[in-house]
Amino acid sequence: MAAMAPMTLDFGKLLEGIPRGAWVAISQDEDRVVAYAADMKEAVRMAVELGEPKPIIIRVPQSPAAFAF
Repeated sequence: MAAMAPMTLDFGKLLEGIPRGAWVAISQDEDRVVAYAADMKEAVRMAVELGEPKPIIIRVPQSPAAFAF
C-alpha cells in the first residue's frame, strides 16, 4: 500500500494583513478568518461569539522566514 502524502493547507491569502504573532481563528470550511487576537483564548472566544463553535486556530509567525527551509 502506497503512503499518502500529508495534507497541506495554505492560509497565506487568508492571513494577509493579520499582525505577526496574532492568534487567528479560521472557519471550519477554511474559507475565512473569523477573528484574531494577541491571546489565543480571546481569538477562540471571539470566534465562538461570532457563530464559529470549532474554529481552526493558528498563530501567525513572528518572522516571515519562520517556515522557510
